[in-house]
Amino acid sequence: MRVLADRASLALTTIFVAGLEALTTVTSFYWPLFGAFMFLLVVGTVLTLREDIRTRGVHVLILPLAYVGSVFLFHLFVSHGIFQQLFIILATIGFFFLAARGIEWAFPTWNWFFTSGTFFLFSAGTYGLHFHLRFPLWAVVLIIGGVTFLLSVHVLGRASLPVSRRVFWSTLLTLLMSELLGALALLPVSYLVVSGALFVAFYVTLHLLQRYLYDRLTPRLVSEYLLLGLTAVGLVLGTARWTVL
Repeated sequence: MRVLADRASLALTTIFVAGLEALTTVTSFYWPLFGAFMFLLVVGTVLTLREDIRTRGVHVLILPLAYVGSVFLFHLFVSHGIFQQLFIILATIGFFFLAARGIEWAFPTWNWFFTSGTFFLFSAGTYGLHFHLRFPLWAVVLIIGGVTFLLSVHVLGRASLPVSRRVFWSTLLTLLMSELLGALALLPVSYLVVSGALFVAFYVTLHLLQRYLYDRLTPRLVSEYLLLGLTAVGLVLGTARWTVL
């Protein structure tokens, strides 16, 4: 069974890298090709992880599918040349391990790595649509809010919580990120700056929430995380290039 899963993951990874390389060179029919590869990867991921879905639940699809969407969206705005190829290589390696090892590799340390990276890439890619292509801001907020909710549900799935509480905390975090995104959108800074600040807020808030749920939250820990978060956001905004709209 493991051999078959590894072969399926290898085939799916081949489609993944082929899609990224194709979108790097193709200019005509870009969006239909984008949609076609996304469809193939979504269907392929569902089929590859069908055993995990059966034994562990449909939530195992959240992180792999969000990762696919985040990489393909961020790929739109990566500079052509060696940086784009390096991004494709690293993203492909990450996708193979996520699809091939999935839950085993994702928890606990890898879970944070993939979840955090996925959130940053997805928020940067989605906000980049607004920044570069004038995609409606309300749609960007809804999309990023939806991914925030799903990734939060994914992370909180490790805690012994009833579904209602997972939904409550995930909804609260989604509203917080959406409000912050709306405020950051008013600043004359690039999409990477906005997504960087949003990433810091997501990371710190979700960490504090997990500590709270496991009864490990202390005033000192809150102070340390808030100081870390404010410092990081200050560095992101302070070193950004501000432009007059």
